[in-house]
Amino acid sequence: MHDTEPKDFDSKDNELIEKIMSGEPDAVVELYNAYFDRIYSLVSHQVARDHDAVQDIVQETFLAALKSIGKFRGRSKVYTWLYSIANRKVADFYRRQKRRAKHETESLKNHATEPSPTETVKSEETKQAIQKVMSSLPLHYQQVLLLKYVEEMPVSEICWVMGRSPKSVEGLLSRARRALRNKLTTQNEG
Repeated sequence: MHDTEPKDFDSKDNELIEKIMSGEPDAVVELYNAYFDRIYSLVSHQVARDHDAVQDIVQETFLAALKSIGKFRGRSKVYTWLYSIANRKVADFYRRQKRRAKHETESLKNHATEPSPTETVKSEETKQAIQKVMSSLPLHYQQVLLLKYVEEMPVSEICWVMGRSPKSVEGLLSRARRALRNKLTTQNEG
């Protein structure tokens, strides 16, 4: 894999993976319960306002993990492995969206919804503004910002998840922060 893979693996996670590989059905439920909330949160930050898509992506993530469980070698944390699968599923989702947009431009315009006028609570407005700006950033900017500031992953783990060198991740973080700051400033001025 990558030279920057994290080295502090959880033996409980590896035991859980072994149980799943040996066919223990309770272990699958345990994996799902242990990681559902974190994976759901990450996906929902990347696929704002589409709760059905978030649920589908999370389900696809766990199904893909179970299908490929034999390939898990314990070289990363289980969460990191699941997150990298979720990242691919989110990217797949956006690729499907782009293909649909080419063929169904009008239906996508009708599908997009604006926040309702009743959402006037300042914190909700701020959250929506940030989500809107985040969703306008390139996907790799969104991912690196979420990994760093929502998941609070160290750069070494972000390197492994994104398949980049530490210098590349640090540069990407810098560009992503600058882009987010510029878009927020522009939005606040407008």
